[in-house]
Formats: sequence, structure tokens, C-alpha cells
Amino acid sequence: MRARPIAVTLGTIAVATVIAHAERVAAKRMIRRPQDVSAPAFALAGRALGSSAPTTPLDAAGAAKLAGSAIAAIDAEALVIDADSGDLVRVGTDGKPRARLAIGPTASQLVYDPATGRAFVASRGTDEIVVVDVATLTATARWKTPTEPYGVALSPDGRLLLVTTVAARTLVAFDATTGAERWRRPTAAEPRGVAISPDGATAIVTSLTSGSVERITLATPQRETSISLSPAVTQASFGTNAVLGQIINTSEQGRGLARSAFAARFIGNQLAMVAHQTSVPLQESRFGENRGSYGGGSEPPITHQVTFIATGGRVPRTVAAQIAEHQPKAIAWDPVHDRAFVVGYGSDTMLVLAGASQASVRFERSVSVGGGEGCGPEGVAVDSAGDAWVYCGVSRRIVRSFVGSSTDAKQIAGPVAIAPTRLSKEAHQGMDLFRRGNDGRISSRGAMACASCHPEAGTDGLSWRIEGATLQTPLLAGRVAGTHPYKWDGGDKDLNTSLTSTMRRLGGGGLQPAQTAALAAYLETLPKPRVPARDRAAVARGEKLFASDEVGCASCHGGTQFSDGEQHEFGGDLVKSDTPSLVGLARSAPYYHDGSAATLEALLGERAAVHGMAEMVSLTTAQRADLVAYLETL
Repeated sequence: MRARPIAVTLGTIAVATVIAHAERVAAKRMIRRPQDVSAPAFALAGRALGSSAPTTPLDAAGAAKLAGSAIAAIDAEALVIDADSGDLVRVGTDGKPRARLAIGPTASQLVYDPATGRAFVASRGTDEIVVVDVATLTATARWKTPTEPYGVALSPDGRLLLVTTVAARTLVAFDATTGAERWRRPTAAEPRGVAISPDGATAIVTSLTSGSVERITLATPQRETSISLSPAVTQASFGTNAVLGQIINTSEQGRGLARSAFAARFIGNQLAMVAHQTSVPLQESRFGENRGSYGGGSEPPITHQVTFIATGGRVPRTVAAQIAEHQPKAIAWDPVHDRAFVVGYGSDTMLVLAGASQASVRFERSVSVGGGEGCGPEGVAVDSAGDAWVYCGVSRRIVRSFVGSSTDAKQIAGPVAIAPTRLSKEAHQGMDLFRRGNDGRISSRGAMACASCHPEAGTDGLSWRIEGATLQTPLLAGRVAGTHPYKWDGGDKDLNTSLTSTMRRLGGGGLQPAQTAALAAYLETLPKPRVPARDRAAVARGEKLFASDEVGCASCHGGTQFSDGEQHEFGGDLVKSDTPSLVGLARSAPYYHDGSAATLEALLGERAAVHGMAEMVSLTTAQRADLVAYLETL
């Protein structure tokens, strides 16, 4: 007789639990419409900017040196720089290594000059350009650069080498024969790729956080034009015939902001392509705010794009195309067949565009690379036959795709990793998970990866609408180990809890505990970002101010991670805010939990008083400058 009441009671509890769970999940679910289950393969948001005349044929090898990549095609072989190991490897047609040269940790890009048989490799960790004789794979020279070289490009005549430097925020020009510095100029924050036009007149520099590229006339390099990649249309109107540049909505709500522009490539003298993503951190919603999502809406807040830029004229023109490649990271151009190749770091795919420089540019095919194993393509190059060589940064293998000589895109994948990894097995699995897009375990519909907001485990420089609050994307590299609790309100006691709640917030199904642990292990191994060089005397004065009772910074930001692990009341839309680590502060703008201070100068100015963090009124302008100099070295 007692069994039925017990069953009814248990059933009631189960139903209530399911309903409660459904409410939580529904708050985090993105609306799925038939037309947007998957991203379009290639959808222009306006009229193509290319020429209606055939492209003047260029030599494929000569065109390749106009922008760097992780891989270069050399005859029937390839030259690869592996960022994980720091090895430069020459690879045969079978995908196996033939020779190797140790360059340095976190080496990034190379460019190959077929006229001289030399390669120029950016050694990111040792602040050098390593000049290599490719025939013997030996280093013939090492040229010092400003802090953290990344992107490289060689002028058509082979006389000028351009180098972007990340921490120093500069573009440097070297004499490619002697290594003498010709000139240098500042860039926007987080510069990455650089490309030179086939006529040698123009260069463009990309950035991860500025939302624009810089066009530089090489005859007068100190003058530049900033070209916005961010569409002036709402997310809802993308994919229609609205032309970028037309003002449809001027509010922050629904505004798309270009981020993570790793690569650029000229596909003509005055036409360039830039690969990037566009984020909408404050979404429009007709049904009220979705508190359980990133952006506060019900649509994926990130799309992936290539933007075409007509660089000629006083006002450059742009048009973007949405693509399916998740986190597009590298571009190659085959001028003979006029094909463009774009690889997706998060999707393990390669987009092939036909008639790339023409008004008739069109989708040709999308090729899966890497097979079932995680690839993580970081570089792509084209050989003389028009076939594509892809370097997989996760598996550290080469994939050769015969798109130029075959209609079925036959592939050959290298049988072995060309270089060892420095990571443990667990941390390497975490690295793979961190960059994975199209993964429903991480986010709803796989629309977002960890790397979507944290490129290179850094920050996208945005403040997102999350659970009713505006929260800035924190830097991860060097800040994770020993800085619990996590989240801006300090609500997650440990890293595994924080990662799990983030995936839930993104609408993902969640990883298995061992996979979450692997992701945590990867984040805990990341070194802190490189810092810019600053005047030592100013830094010493700033350090004294930081530690002084007058300013009081060290009272909360102490220890090796510059955090007390406590929560404090500072106003805004959080009751209490967790004390963030100050490691890598120069690379983590904007500041405060809500991103309300755009710069460190603003942080130490009126904004500090507004939030009640510290009393800076008594500091002179010179003292604030000293304090900024010190903070930028943390």
C-alpha cells in the first residue's frame, strides 16, 4: 500500500527536477532555425570588389613571399616552422621530415625567397629573425628585433623584410641583405600578420583586438590609414544585400566587432584579403535578454569571415563574406589559377575560392584536413602545381591537398608528427579542446570555442553581456594557476568548476571530467605574455609607488600572481568583484570587470576614483606615467 504514494512522490520530484533543469537549459539554448543550422560556405555581404579583367599571371613562389605563414612550398617539398617545439623542418613529398634546425620557443612565421634560397624565420621567444640557408638548413645570421616578432613579409624585389612585433607593438623594416634596420613605426595593439602588395607599394598589418587593419604606403611608412573590418550593420542583417559601411544601427546593441585577424594576403596590387571573426558582445533580442548566454541573445554571437579590401584610393572599400571555417588563421593565394585558400584553425577545414581576385569570386570547395585526428591548421602554402600544403599545428603533421591537379581534392597526410611536443599528453589534449569549434560539448551548435574569446589564450578586448552583467574577457595565459576562485564575481571555487560553468553558460553539453581536467592542465602550463621594454628608472619609481601605503595597490595585488584571491565591493553591476591577477596587464585591456577603463592611463585616472579602487588624485602626471610603466612590465 505504501509503494504507490512513494512512487508518486518520487515521480513528482523527478518531474520537478526535469522542469527546473529544462528552464536552466532553455535559458542557455540558442534558437535553431532551418536556414542557419550551419554557417554558409561563402556568402558575400555586398558586391565583390575584384576586377572584371583576368589577373596578370604571377609566379606562385614569388607571390608567396609577400606574406609569411607557418609553411612554405619549395619545389616538391615544404619548409615548416613548428611553434610547439620551435623547430624548422624540411619535409619531403611523403610528409616525413628530411632535416631540422632548432630556431627557438614559440617561433611563429617564415617567408622563403626562391631567388636567394634563404628563409627568414621569426623567433618569437628570443626576439630574432633567423636567416636560414634552406639547401643546408643552417642559420647564417640572427638579427635582433623589438620584443616578440611574429609576422614576416618580403618585398617583391627581395630587398625589404617587414616584421611585426607583438609585445613591442611595432612594424620594423630590415634590409634583407645586411639585416640593417631601415625604419620602424608603431602599430595597434596585438599586431600579427603583415602582407605586401605585388607592386611593392603597400603593406597591411592585422591585429587581434583593434577591429581594423593598417594600410601603410612603403614610400612614406610613418603615414598610415586605419581600415575598419567591423561591419556597420547589425548581426541580424548580415547575409542580406546590405553593403558594409551603410549605417543601419549606431547603438552598441547588435554591433559586430572584428577580432582575431591573424592573417592577410594581397591578391592583386590593390586588393587584399583578411581572415577574422566578428563578435557581437551585446546582442539585440526581441524577447528580452537571454541571461544564460554570451551576448544576451539567442543567436550565435560569433561569425567567421574574410574581408576583401580595395586598398587604392583615399578611402579604401571593404566587403565581407561569411565563411564556415572556424577561426580562420592563414591565407594562401595561387596567382596562376587565381585561387585563394583559407584554413580554419578550429574546424580543421580549408576553404577554396575560385576567381579570388575577380568580381566573379565564388566558392569552389571546402576540404576537410587532418582526417579523424585533430589538425589545427596554422599555415597553408601553394606549390607550382597549384596544390595546397597545410600544416597542422595540433597533430604536427603535413597535409597535401591536390586541388590544383585533381578534381576530387585527393589528399596525402604525413604519416608522422614532424616535431615533438613540449606538452604532456594531458595538456596536449587540453590544447586541442581549447581551439575546437563546431563542438556541441563546448557551446550551443559549436558556435564558440574557448579560443574564440581567448585567441592564443589572451583576450579579445571585449566586454560581453553575461547573466545580466557586462563582463570583460580576462587574459588567461600566465594567470590561471593559483588564482582561485574564478569568474569576475569569484563564484567558482576551482578551475574545473569554472570551466564547467563556462561551457554551461555557452550552452554546451559539457566535457567528461577527464577532458575538463585536460583543459585545465593546458591552461595551467601557459607562460605569461611577453611584456614591452620600458625605461628602467621609470619602472623602478613606479614599483615604489605600487608598493607604497599612499597608493595601496599591493594591499590587494600582492604575491607572485598579484592577487589576494578575495572579493571587494567596487560598484557597478556586480555586488562584489574578484581581485584579478595583474600578470600580463599590458596585454589585457580594457580594464575593470566591466571593461570601463580603455587604457591603463584611464585606469589610474578618473575611472579608479569612480570604482573606488584606489585614491589616485594626489598623484602627479609624471607619477602616473611611472606607475603605468611598472604595470606594463608585470
